[in-house]
Amino acid sequence: MAGVTRPELYDWWSRNTWALRGLYGLVFLGRGRTFRRRSVAALDLKPGDSVLELGCGPGNSFERLRSAVGPDGCVVGVDYSRGMVRRAAERVTEAGWDNVHVIRADATQPGIAEGAFDAAYAAMSLSAMPDPTAAVTAAAASLRPDGRLAVLDARPFQRAPLSLVNPVTNPVFEYLTDWRPEIDIPGAVDAAFEASSVDSYHFGSIYVATGVRPRPVG
Repeated sequence: MAGVTRPELYDWWSRNTWALRGLYGLVFLGRGRTFRRRSVAALDLKPGDSVLELGCGPGNSFERLRSAVGPDGCVVGVDYSRGMVRRAAERVTEAGWDNVHVIRADATQPGIAEGAFDAAYAAMSLSAMPDPTAAVTAAAASLRPDGRLAVLDARPFQRAPLSLVNPVTNPVFEYLTDWRPEIDIPGAVDAAFEASSVDSYHFGSIYVATGVRPRPVG
C-alpha cells in the first residue's frame, strides 16, 4: 500500500498473500467481493475510461477495474511497497493485461499529470498511509473535472455493542497493517470533493466513501 509507515511490513504481506486474503476475509466478514463490487460500481466507469488505483497492493482490484473500463481503457496501480509492486506486476503479466500498469510511488506524490484520469480508487489502503489526507488531495488533482473517487476502507466500529471491542481490536490491526483508526478519511473526501457520500456496513466499520471532483469556477 502506497506510502506506508513500514513498507517492509507490506513486503512481508506481498510474500504471504494467502495470509492477507485471510485477514481481509476476517475484516469483511466474508463479504469482500460484495464490498469491492459496490465500491467499483460507485466509480460509474465507462468503456475507455482511465482509472488510478492508490495503494493497489497485489492487484486484487485490477480484474474488476479492467472489466469496467474494457480493452480501450487503462488501469494504473500505484504502491510504495516494492514487494507489492512486484506481486501486482506478476499478476498483470500472468493475466496478459496490456492496459494495466503498475508503478512504485508515494500516493501523496504519485507523479501523475493533473487531470489525467477519469476515476481514482483506493481499497483498504488509505488508512495505512502516513498522510491519507494528502493522498486524497493528490487523487483529486489526478482527476478530470467531474472525475470520481471511491474509497473502500475500514474504521473502528461506530455503534454498540461491537464498539465495545475497539480498545482490543484497534491495536491488533494497527500492528498488523499500520492501520490508523484515528484518521477521518470520509472527512478528507468531503473536504476535497463535491457530492460526497458514505455508505457504511458492519456497525460502521466498513465504508465506501465517494466524491466528484469540482469543475473549475468561471
